[in-house]
Amino acid sequence: MQSLERVYRNVPSRFLPDEVTTETVYAHPRFHYVHNADDLNATYEFLERGIEENGWGDRTAVVSLGTDEEITYDELSRRVDRFAGALLDLGVEPGDRVLWRFGEVPEAIVTHLAAWKVGAVVTSSTLPENARELRFFLNDTEATVLVTMDERFEQVEKAIEDADALEHVVVSGDVSSDYLDFEALAADADPFADHVQTDPFDVATIMYTSGTTGRPKGCVHTHAAAVANADADAGEGRGFGPADVSFAPAPIGHGMGNVEKIKLPFRHGVTVVLARRPSAGRVLEVIEGQGVTVMNAFGTMIRMMINQHDPADYDLSSLRLLVSPVVDEELNRRWVDATGVQLNDALGMCPLGGIVLAPYRDGEKFAPDVSLGRGLPGYETKLVDVEDPTREIDRGERGQVKLRGPSAITYWNNIHPGIPEKMATDTHDGWSLLDDVFYQTDDGYLYHVARLDDMISSAGRQISALEVEEVLSGHDAVDEVAVIGKPDDVRGEIVKAFVQLTPAHDGTDALAAELQDYAKEQMALYKYPREVEFAAELPISPQGKLQRQELRQRERNRDAA
Repeated sequence: MQSLERVYRNVPSRFLPDEVTTETVYAHPRFHYVHNADDLNATYEFLERGIEENGWGDRTAVVSLGTDEEITYDELSRRVDRFAGALLDLGVEPGDRVLWRFGEVPEAIVTHLAAWKVGAVVTSSTLPENARELRFFLNDTEATVLVTMDERFEQVEKAIEDADALEHVVVSGDVSSDYLDFEALAADADPFADHVQTDPFDVATIMYTSGTTGRPKGCVHTHAAAVANADADAGEGRGFGPADVSFAPAPIGHGMGNVEKIKLPFRHGVTVVLARRPSAGRVLEVIEGQGVTVMNAFGTMIRMMINQHDPADYDLSSLRLLVSPVVDEELNRRWVDATGVQLNDALGMCPLGGIVLAPYRDGEKFAPDVSLGRGLPGYETKLVDVEDPTREIDRGERGQVKLRGPSAITYWNNIHPGIPEKMATDTHDGWSLLDDVFYQTDDGYLYHVARLDDMISSAGRQISALEVEEVLSGHDAVDEVAVIGKPDDVRGEIVKAFVQLTPAHDGTDALAAELQDYAKEQMALYKYPREVEFAAELPISPQGKLQRQELRQRERNRDAA
């Protein structure tokens, strides 16, 4: 257990909840190095240690299909050193926040590792995020540097108008003289071959996730947690090694994509494949063409691979391990029947920095069908009553997983008003609470039942119903609005909005389309309501609380009818 006085010292205490109530535990033998480390820098651990101790310099680190590059570990290290020198030239100091926004290009990896190298705190975002969302990230983190590519740059220009702490904007690609050029900045800098000394429990990353608090929550991860997760999941769990080629369709700025393409592979000498916005057919082509051995993909992508293509038409013989969060038994059966490759249902949380429950050890699946298995090595779990997390429940009962290990829930606390309350509900007595319902069989295997909160899981993306409601409420025609996830055969769920109009407006198809366009302008495209239903009134409890569950039940009744 770490000393709480040692935690998060590289950022001002005003950015953290009044009391850090979760504790991290490094009791597993693989993590003992953390206890005595005065200097634990994730970039050194992920990149440079493998080059120095294992001779991985000539190995391929990154295959970038979009830019047609193959980058060795040595070359990646050189690029990281040059951009780290550029960040130092810009005056970046330990604890400063650096936000990057890239697609599937090596510059994302370079920026992330370079920022860690100089002791900065890294935040990533994806290209679909609009100005409103990007502005919130910048202001909540009080980032001093934004590093981005030129695609959809008009959204960046809108966002930075009100980013008071921002000092520098660095752009890769076509850039006007108003901004710094990524390539020129790196070329002119003296390489920084060393690394800034970082405490294991210094903040390394703030990763944003949606949630029932409406606005995205900033999830705080330390250098120690990042390294330990790579050792527990990729090392002890998946059995990653230099012979592996890893691929994940999720965007690199997204929580899963960031973990799979930066935080897990380089610790183990793995080759990472980057492919821009791959379709289901393109994913199958990448597996075959690149000899992918390990892939992490959401159930939506797997379903499309089966529905839209015949996997037997592709050579998937290289694939030894497929990880997919929370899939159903039918999809598992169809995938195994079509490919012969086992599907591993694993569960992670952005607040915990990656996967924490998994059915694999040393690259082999040990738990049956769609079981989540057990906590990864180093993680202790208890199944507790949802209403009373002090009470452990019997196997077979449904409850909430209470977890303790190398990573723990801590939220960034700045301009988001709901963080203290969320911190209180997501933690208990030093433990982190997973926001899902599970049951456990007699042999100790965990199974996922459902989500606890009002998140919508659509095509692998987590969407906050409250955020969509907040946006739609800004339209003149909307009096009240409720948003739910409607079951969908392909996406899992789609966003559906129930809208109560002001008296001056009528519920027409044209107005529904107008509301959809309005939402698209305000947030990332994947969040807009794919269905809009006009309602005379919305279900409200006597206490004045919106009853989304009643709307969900209406949709289930319609499906049954």
